[in-house]
Amino acid sequence: MARLHYLYEQVENGRERFVYYCSICDCVIQVRRDLRPASTTIPSLSERCAGCGRPLAGSIECRLAPVPDDWSDVFQSDAPPAQEALYRQASSIPHFSLGFPKLDSLLRPLSEGRLIMISGEASPGVAELAAFRAQLPIEAGGLDSAALFIDGGNRSDPYLFSSFAKQRGIKPAAAMRHVASCRVFTFYQLAALVSEHLVRAVEDYGTRLVIICDILGTFNEPELEEREARRVLGAVEEGIERVKKHALVVATQALPSKYDDIITPWADAIVHLSSEKDRIRAELLKHRNRLPRETTFRLAQLLSAAKGRAVR
Repeated sequence: MARLHYLYEQVENGRERFVYYCSICDCVIQVRRDLRPASTTIPSLSERCAGCGRPLAGSIECRLAPVPDDWSDVFQSDAPPAQEALYRQASSIPHFSLGFPKLDSLLRPLSEGRLIMISGEASPGVAELAAFRAQLPIEAGGLDSAALFIDGGNRSDPYLFSSFAKQRGIKPAAAMRHVASCRVFTFYQLAALVSEHLVRAVEDYGTRLVIICDILGTFNEPELEEREARRVLGAVEEGIERVKKHALVVATQALPSKYDDIITPWADAIVHLSSEKDRIRAELLKHRNRLPRETTFRLAQLLSAAKGRAVR
């Protein structure tokens, strides 16, 4: 079945149109050349959103955005809207994904301007998967981009990364050339890198994905005072906010920290991964457009998520 269009699937260079969409799930309702009140653009606000099923009354928003040509099936001219079916099924523009539907469905949209946080002992594996998939072509669910990987807790796993490359038929050495890695050893180094150098690095590399693996991994020093930790984390937050204007940011945290309460408000979405015997439970703890929910899977399923046809 074809998928609906969503706001986060817009393109960078396209014709600007007024996009009417559901503020709960970002499902695109209508695209117009002119700006009109939602009550005149949408024939009936008693209708429910085709994306999330919730009533449209009070939840329709409008944004001026560049849109791709094959949104024509939701495009309306300046003429009054015809009284016909509001929601038509359409093929979507490919967007970045982990290639693992059970996590993608929780975290979507994985797009520029967002900070995604993943916690739990399996989270470094997700970071490696995201770093690898960024280099894949857009039509294969990648970003056609290099990735910047900041390792804050010595969690980088080049062997796992290499296995993802091999599953796609790509030489590991070639895949690794698309990842710029930096290991930080202190929380001051992390703050300086993120707040002072990261935006420039993103611009220089032309990357659309920044990963901060084990973001609180350097904040476990017993002599660290809470006041100083909060001050330094304030600089990290400011740096991330600037970087989000240019790229998607994914931050992971393998183990609980007493500073979790400081960083969780920064996130647009938070998923916690916990182990239950031979399975992983993924809990969606926070999302702007979705209610908390959970799913389970085997770790081996996640580690084989990169499988597919070879992409060069």
